[in-house]
Amino acid sequence: MSRFGYAIAFCCILLLFFAGCGRKTLPIPPQAAIPVPIADLSHTLDDQGVTLSWTYPSRAESGEKIDNIRSFKLYKSEAAAEDFCPDCPVQYDLAITLSATEVQPGSKLTYTDTALKKHYRYTYKVVSGSGWNIVSGDSNKVSFRWESPLPPPIGLTLQVADQRLILAWQPVTTLYDGSTVTEPVRYQVYRSSKGREFARIGELVDGLSSVDDGLTNGRKYFYRVRAVRTVDDTEFFGEASEVIAGMARDMIPPVPPEKFTIVATAEGVKILWENIAQQGVAGFRIYRRQAGDKEMVLVGETGRASFSFTDQDLPAGNETLYYAVTAIDAAVPPNESVFSREVELPR
Repeated sequence: MSRFGYAIAFCCILLLFFAGCGRKTLPIPPQAAIPVPIADLSHTLDDQGVTLSWTYPSRAESGEKIDNIRSFKLYKSEAAAEDFCPDCPVQYDLAITLSATEVQPGSKLTYTDTALKKHYRYTYKVVSGSGWNIVSGDSNKVSFRWESPLPPPIGLTLQVADQRLILAWQPVTTLYDGSTVTEPVRYQVYRSSKGREFARIGELVDGLSSVDDGLTNGRKYFYRVRAVRTVDDTEFFGEASEVIAGMARDMIPPVPPEKFTIVATAEGVKILWENIAQQGVAGFRIYRRQAGDKEMVLVGETGRASFSFTDQDLPAGNETLYYAVTAIDAAVPPNESVFSREVELPR
């Protein structure tokens, strides 16, 4: 064949290559499509089981951004605690496929597994797939031992104080099956501002009470407590207690007025007192009793700007009347001072 013939044949081969079954593109390197392995697989235990969480990878092994992960496959290994070998290869017994079509890169995914047995050790890993036979490498592994959960603490009480609440409870000493807890039991306190979503506050408590300070007086707070025990290297959080709620408030009352003037007028009996040089006073309450009575009776209340009160609804008779005044602050409910000294009005 002449050189001209070879040239024509070569051009035909090139034409067939590019025309073939349609337009061709350059092949994609495998590492450009394979997601990077998940590195943040973690777990949280409660009285129901385990919740696993991880992040949707946003890049491929090549470093390019990806958003085409179609599924995640979660692998689970189950082994009796006494047979568990930490240095042996893990044999996975179950693979769970989870769809990722509605998840965005960078989002957090969770999976809760309640099919756990006591005295068993569990290990998990997860891989992601972006297409047929395109699967990431293994994630990091999480491993823990599962045991019977603890029942909830009972007998919760709240002691009110200024900008703090003191929570107390009874000890948890047995498991649900009635057996005695042999490990030390600690407690985790949770708080909510609306009584729905609870978050941990503080570290695990060794005792049977916890102080939550820095609170806003007059605002309602909700609490619950879980008992926690540690077996091997795993912390087991028991069932949550009942919810208890309370409000922190100022518990220090103001001082009462001291200097008085009392006079009979055409309208009734007028009581006057001097201003109190004390911050936080919101008002005053006026009390009265007749001679022979032991208890004072509330007859009126004034605001903090008033320093007098006229008692117009006087009791019948000629018995001597005795009056006293208290100061109240702006707490909810207000703190009230002790009675001032009594002032006497003979009739």
